[in-house]
Amino acid sequence: MWTTRVLGLLSLASLGAAGACDSASFNATASVAIASAIAVRSLVVGAEACFQVTCTEPSAQWVSIGFAASSKMVNSPVTNAVVFKSASTSVQLYALGDYSASGITLQADQSAIRVAQAASVNGVATFTFSRALAGSSADVALTDGGETTVLWAYGTSAWPAYHAARGATRLVLSSGVGPAQVFAAASTVVTTYTVIIVAAAFVTLLAMGLIATHAGDNWRVIHHKTLLAPPGSSHAAGAVLQPLADVKVGEWLVVAVYIATLAIIGASVNHQFVGASATRAASLTTGHLALAHLMLLLLPVARGKHWELAFGIAPDRILKFHRALGRVGVLLMLAHLLLNAVDRNVTTATAVGTQEAVPLYGFLAFLAFASMGLVAFEPIRRRWYEAFLYFHRVAAVAGIVLAMLHSMAVVYGMIFPLVIYGLSALGRLRAFFNRFEAHVEADAHGTVTLLLPSTPQTKRWAETMNPCSFFYVCIPSISATEWHPFSAIVSPKQDSIGFCIKAPKKGSFGDKVCRAAATSPALSVLVGGPYGKLSVDIAKYDRVVMVCGGVGVTPMLSVVNQSRDDKRHRDGKFVLHWVVRAPSDLLMADSLMHPLPLHVTSTLYVSTATAGSSARSLSGEDVAFLAGRPVLDEILNHERFLGEKVCVLACGPPSLVADVQRHAYELGFPFHKEVFAF
Repeated sequence: MWTTRVLGLLSLASLGAAGACDSASFNATASVAIASAIAVRSLVVGAEACFQVTCTEPSAQWVSIGFAASSKMVNSPVTNAVVFKSASTSVQLYALGDYSASGITLQADQSAIRVAQAASVNGVATFTFSRALAGSSADVALTDGGETTVLWAYGTSAWPAYHAARGATRLVLSSGVGPAQVFAAASTVVTTYTVIIVAAAFVTLLAMGLIATHAGDNWRVIHHKTLLAPPGSSHAAGAVLQPLADVKVGEWLVVAVYIATLAIIGASVNHQFVGASATRAASLTTGHLALAHLMLLLLPVARGKHWELAFGIAPDRILKFHRALGRVGVLLMLAHLLLNAVDRNVTTATAVGTQEAVPLYGFLAFLAFASMGLVAFEPIRRRWYEAFLYFHRVAAVAGIVLAMLHSMAVVYGMIFPLVIYGLSALGRLRAFFNRFEAHVEADAHGTVTLLLPSTPQTKRWAETMNPCSFFYVCIPSISATEWHPFSAIVSPKQDSIGFCIKAPKKGSFGDKVCRAAATSPALSVLVGGPYGKLSVDIAKYDRVVMVCGGVGVTPMLSVVNQSRDDKRHRDGKFVLHWVVRAPSDLLMADSLMHPLPLHVTSTLYVSTATAGSSARSLSGEDVAFLAGRPVLDEILNHERFLGEKVCVLACGPPSLVADVQRHAYELGFPFHKEVFAF
């Protein structure tokens, strides 16, 4: 018996020495399919293994096969791949150092394989080679009866070129004659945690918001407290510093969580793709950071009461985050695109890399988002607001769909924000059922007042909506698709609400409303809301100083009228300073304003007047005014409000609001401003 075994071992040794591919047993071994167009025949003979690869794809100009420790094309340490080129029928070893063409290099030492045959006949490519079972610095060890991961790919362009198809499978090598066992293809997608990290960050923000909003007055201060002083009116960097001065303490905490989230995502991506080249690591990092921004981008524009309940702020307050996320996100997308363009065609429709991303869809998504960012710049947005809205919505849908087609990671990441946005959109559909015949009052100075009829709904809004709330208003007779935000004014009787609409320029929505009001005493309107919430709780202050200019008086009128019958407000609690350009402007919302209640102390100004005078309101009251503008040092100081808790509200021209904000900051008065910056 022992002599038979010795003879068998000697026979195997002689076969290995002659070459595993020369074995008669190899030719008797059946091939197994590892892909639709690729089959492999394998046999272990002694210390070697022989492989024959057949590719039936007629357009294939190169075919490759490799053995690796994982299903990823690029591993650490770097592994080899055997590449067959149809044009020259050559078979050579290449090191898979990176996913780019420049990272795949010809091995100087080709002795790791022994090529037995190579041919390309009638569109069928075959090549046969053997290699040692033992591992080396660039070759994983193979074992008889052991499972190994086989990487395969082929391309339809001349080598070196990106693959047309690729994949990975698991193959059990054997010294026995018969087909090798093939297991289900191993996934080449590397697990990433960007979606989980962003979700955890959102939960953290949600918990912080709930604490700040509902854990007591000591926490609510972060809603109106700022860290940076407003810049002076002549400061050279005022355009940059003013937005930073507007950021509240709570919003800085949001920024801190945001920065930490980006840092964690960057560290996670680099950990998951350890060994990637610097260019690929940067590409992956910028791509995942862009995904994080895309996930967060929809949330600030998902309008609804949920933001007020969770964070104690109104949707308009978080629009700044939408703009910032959009701009930074587009820059990250651009960086991601440029990093990929270094080594590959960014317009190919073939899935590439371990994550199987499709470059073409990513490129088109970038164009959609970049064009949105361009059109959203303030000068363009304000001049062509309606066109901006239409384009923004269409490009947003296109960009999100294309981004989801670009990568499955985007699909998973967008599920939650799309659900939140979809649910909020369902809530906003109620606006299409809030139709009213509004009474119209027009004056000769480009201002129209719309007063909704008193109904259970409008009365409920007047009684329960937050001070300084706004609604989105649509007038179908002017445009069935345009919805514009306007501050709501509670009527003096507190049984309805109205809106004061000013025409800023010819052809604008306000101008169209003014022209329609000139020919009709009533207009059918749709309203959606209310939205908006003050960052200060005016009920907790002894004095509420309101400084406004022009149509900026409208949110202040709502505060005044809502408190007309509230016995808790002593005389003089509300101090109103309103400046306009012409005396007639004092009557722009006459029916909703005059006469003012007794608990309001008002001082009105006309900037173009040379002397004080008065204007006659519809109620017959003489509305007195002073010439010039309010002197802020005189109306805002500690001596005037000695021993009293004071907050300041402002709305109107940016220069006026900035001056008021600066004075309030210097005095330590809590400050809130209403802005018309949509």
